[in-house]
Amino acid sequence: MSEMSSIVSTDQGDHPMSGVEELSALSGPTKQQDVTSERTRGRKSTMSESFVDPFDVTIDITGDLDWGGDRGAEYSDDEEEEDPDYEPSIDLTIQPRGIDLEDLASDNSEIEDDSDDDQEDTEDTDHQEETIFPGIVRIEMGTDVDSLLQEKFYLITLQQLLLLAKTTIPSTCNYGKCSETLTISTESVGSALYLSWVCPSGHIAYKWCSQPLLNRRLHSGDLLTSAAILMSGNSYSKTALFARMLNLKIVSSSTYLKIQRHYLVPSVDQYWETHQQEIVRKHAEKELVIIGDGRMDSPGFCAQYCSYTFMEYESKDILDIITIDKRQTDRKSTIMEKVAFQQSLDHLLDQGATVKEVATDSHPQITSLMKTRYGNIKHSLDVWHAAKNLGKKITTAGQQKDCRALLQWSRHIATHFWYCCGKATSCDEFKGLWCGVIHHVVNEHSWVLPYCQGVSECDHGPLAQTADRDREWLQKGSPAHNALVKIVMNKQFLNKVEYLINFRHTAELESFQQNILMYSGKRFAYTPPVYRARNRLAAIDHNVHNGRPIKKNKKGEVVFHRQFHKKSNRWSVYGEKVAKTYEHVTDIKRIVLDRRLQDHQGMQKSRPLEATDPRRISRHLAAIPPPPTATIVQDTISRRQ
Repeated sequence: MSEMSSIVSTDQGDHPMSGVEELSALSGPTKQQDVTSERTRGRKSTMSESFVDPFDVTIDITGDLDWGGDRGAEYSDDEEEEDPDYEPSIDLTIQPRGIDLEDLASDNSEIEDDSDDDQEDTEDTDHQEETIFPGIVRIEMGTDVDSLLQEKFYLITLQQLLLLAKTTIPSTCNYGKCSETLTISTESVGSALYLSWVCPSGHIAYKWCSQPLLNRRLHSGDLLTSAAILMSGNSYSKTALFARMLNLKIVSSSTYLKIQRHYLVPSVDQYWETHQQEIVRKHAEKELVIIGDGRMDSPGFCAQYCSYTFMEYESKDILDIITIDKRQTDRKSTIMEKVAFQQSLDHLLDQGATVKEVATDSHPQITSLMKTRYGNIKHSLDVWHAAKNLGKKITTAGQQKDCRALLQWSRHIATHFWYCCGKATSCDEFKGLWCGVIHHVVNEHSWVLPYCQGVSECDHGPLAQTADRDREWLQKGSPAHNALVKIVMNKQFLNKVEYLINFRHTAELESFQQNILMYSGKRFAYTPPVYRARNRLAAIDHNVHNGRPIKKNKKGEVVFHRQFHKKSNRWSVYGEKVAKTYEHVTDIKRIVLDRRLQDHQGMQKSRPLEATDPRRISRHLAAIPPPPTATIVQDTISRRQ
């Protein structure tokens, strides 16, 4: 017999599994276990890709039986019922067929599909885990969780593992008088590998699992892999494709979605609520200046979600982040930012935060809301957005045939606007500084009558007269100069000066909005709870790593990073910060593990929708319910004929 002839492989990711024996003691199988093994070997079963031995129908008694009166049902992700708070007394679990990696969708959707409910994995009950081999470790509460969180994971090939396995257990069966040769069979269950030393008579000498087991026989690797996918901002479809390219076994799609729904999202919500309250308490003793900005989950006017973020101006801490679904605004995406702004600001005020000033972009609905609802709070506009809009106006005017010379001044005029906002302490002072630009561009640096209080000359010193200027002076009264005067002296523009003199800008908040893309990309679809959790993960990531020091090399010199800006056509440098530590991930994973170990019902029990879940309003974003797929197919065929 060759070295590998004693190895039998069972890969549950490739085909249905039969012949899975119940775990027994080291002394060998009992007579009843032999009968059980024969029965299970003769039964055709589709083993769950993430759980062991799900052959039995399980009935869990969770409360007193009451067969009379009104009997409601849970309001789950899959159906709507009248009584969302009803908890059934009996939980019946039946093994459905498994799902193969071949069946994974190739699109970018992260949403549970109701049509795949019959393919989801199931769990075993705790009473089947009482007798296990020393090679299969159980995780309990306390120190076991801490040890698991500190555990290291490695990639190892199956053949190398089998070489080691052949030297650890005797090669012949020692049960009774049986001395037949043992063979090593392998089982791939989710991301776990099982090795069994079995003789031809069916005696199991030993069993070993590559991962510790949690309660109800969920593999710890499946839970931690699912947590890593979500908390790293990745999508399951991309991760599964990576695993497929590497021929690496990971948790199945249906199990990942269950773990995400039952443990990951609630754990992130729990951590964020505690974290957000600590941040608000941190700033409770001072009057807050906060900056806010909204972000749509997709480009254009087809957005489903809007997330609104408030950041404390000095510390740059994220104070709150709220997500709104289009269904919560009567499917009107144009008012989502206003609704999210109001909910988030009300939430901060209800928590006792003292807000004296709010800075936002120039959103007319929010401006109106600040006047009518929050009149006691100062409203400022973001200087960066104002300078950006000013630059667009100058560029648009410079596209005219007779105004091309204005394009050379666009960046410098925007810089002057920024300077005026930073220096002026009143509207009159701003107007005096700002209006001087219409004289400066024609090489006039002083004028007779001041536009406002006493300012009648440019604020710069003597200019060097050089022949190689990068821009030409404009001609006074030329079309380009007249276009600039019209922009600078625009009455509507000058009326907004009172919102700009506090010189608030949202550059750090814009940077945070880019960080959200790491966790919830605009090309992926998520359910409302998952989208909210991913936005909260981005906020936690920002707050935990806020204030990171600048990286220095061995000589103590600051490490700079260069970057080219295509719009301005120039290079710039910035100090590179030290690497992130992601210390919060361990704390969230601890919450996830504790939730699982304290869960005595498992993931087969449907989870009711939250009271604020927009799917309670409508299951679909469309204004009309979808017809059956067959009807749509028939209509499509009819139109093509």
